[in-house]
Amino acid sequence: MGLHTEQLEQEDQDAIILDARAGDLDSLKDIFHTLISPKLLATCKESESNSTALHMAAANGHIETVRYILETVALENSAKELKAFINEANETGNTALHWASLNGKLEVVKLLCDEYEADPFIRNKFGHDAIFEAENSGKEEVETYFLKKYDVEPEDDEDTQTEGKAAVQVTKGTEIEQVTKEATEALREETEKLKINND
Repeated sequence: MGLHTEQLEQEDQDAIILDARAGDLDSLKDIFHTLISPKLLATCKESESNSTALHMAAANGHIETVRYILETVALENSAKELKAFINEANETGNTALHWASLNGKLEVVKLLCDEYEADPFIRNKFGHDAIFEAENSGKEEVETYFLKKYDVEPEDDEDTQTEGKAAVQVTKGTEIEQVTKEATEALREETEKLKINND
């Protein structure tokens, strides 16, 4: 009896998603080696959020499960299809990289970016990219990795001062919230200086 190759019922897809979420690598290997064609792994999505197995494994830091999913999808699909799968957005526009970044899963982030060229600049429905999610969640290791890898390090304070007025440096990947925060902080500093000078 051959492997199942037809589109999976939602119940079966959800079971696969749950295995990925739990990092149950043995179960996934068993399913895709004995029951279901590995080609179908890329088509499995969670019923409510439209999240893939990659989203779930990445969000929970299951590095070996993430590696297995990526390798399986790479073997069964074209490079273009693999790229689309890696950067696939769920219902709220989040990619697997968004979730790994948000949860501070540095090893998963490195795997996705270094080996599979996941795009950290894709914005979700809230306008946030993966770099912002790491920063906003206080995941400093992930944020530092992104800043170094993609050269989005903010300029030094000395470089951002222009004719006595504070300037905000906007680089690729900078979120509007961060720009607003920096501008507010610069305005506060300028106001403090004016108060001191007037006193």
